[in-house]
Amino acid sequence: MSTLTWEARVELAQRYAPRLVLFPEDKLLGKPKIEGGAGSYHPRSLELLLDRGRLYPGTLRALAHIQLTWLFSHTSRIPATLDNLAKSRQSFDQIRLLGGPIPDPQHAWETYFDILNQPDATGRTGRERFPLTTYVHVLTREEAINACRANAKIKPEDYDKIVGQPFYQPDGRAQPDDLALQYWFCYYFDDWANIHEGDWESITIFLRRQENAWTPLGATYSAHENGTRRHWRDIERLEDTHPVVYVASGSHASYFQHAAEGHSTELAGIFLGKLKFKIGFSTSARDFVPPLTSQHPLRTLQVEVLPDPIDMVSADNPARRHLKWMSFKGSWGARELGRLIAGGPIGPAHKGLKWLNPFAWSEAECWPDYLIY
Repeated sequence: MSTLTWEARVELAQRYAPRLVLFPEDKLLGKPKIEGGAGSYHPRSLELLLDRGRLYPGTLRALAHIQLTWLFSHTSRIPATLDNLAKSRQSFDQIRLLGGPIPDPQHAWETYFDILNQPDATGRTGRERFPLTTYVHVLTREEAINACRANAKIKPEDYDKIVGQPFYQPDGRAQPDDLALQYWFCYYFDDWANIHEGDWESITIFLRRQENAWTPLGATYSAHENGTRRHWRDIERLEDTHPVVYVASGSHASYFQHAAEGHSTELAGIFLGKLKFKIGFSTSARDFVPPLTSQHPLRTLQVEVLPDPIDMVSADNPARRHLKWMSFKGSWGARELGRLIAGGPIGPAHKGLKWLNPFAWSEAECWPDYLIY
């Protein structure tokens, strides 16, 4: 059992919480454009997605059960409450935000602001009920290795030949109590080169205990299927401890800095219209992030620490409420034809190595960010 207490995890998660640079959350600016210069979805509490969301078993399952009403009547499906997510046991379940199997970006944009502006019975608007939020997974290297050993699909020996020398200190030796602070952001809709309901993005900060104090060594920012990494000294920060994250228009990919010409990226799959088919090809695209200005100020998010590893969390800890949605194996958004089409994403706790061992994932799946050099 780790000696790092729950209270220490919460304090560190708050101390190093990132500050985000986003395009404006303004309906009048119109839905996101790849090149920026329009409106943007912001990372709010995940309950925003559940506000009007419904649980679906997928079209093929509906046809198999001869339940055509599941396909054409959004209200015929059960609400996507936290309790209902906890009861779901199937990976083919999906939270549909808008009802149809193929989302309409304009409908999503209008619905998003309907939710944000609508008051509840107490007069609180959606902006108040669903604040800007980041969900933080805090774990040591030792806990990460143990998590992989307990997982039937991922074993340390599968990647031990390509990891082991942390990128941020290549001459140093990995320590069991090295710490990863993995910050997750939940967005209502992805409106980019491809479209889909729901979007989970993340960054990870790596710390090392040196002389009884935690020292930040580096960070990895996720963008699409992988990400980039930098040494801590090269990362733009607020008050020295809060890394600045530039969020791409539409895709919500995370970048270390603004680049007027955009950030080049490559995706696995090909695009047909606004749908991405994952069939063994790669497609090049660009992400555009806003510059840090008065129109795009730094945003502070509410910090919610997740109860994993579970032995760190007492039975009466309010953080245990997150277990209800963390256990959901299905998709956070409409997804048809299984994994062939890139639809709604799966939740953080089901993203394999990225969740179980962010140390190894950062070394195996990400690359140094050379933009600053």
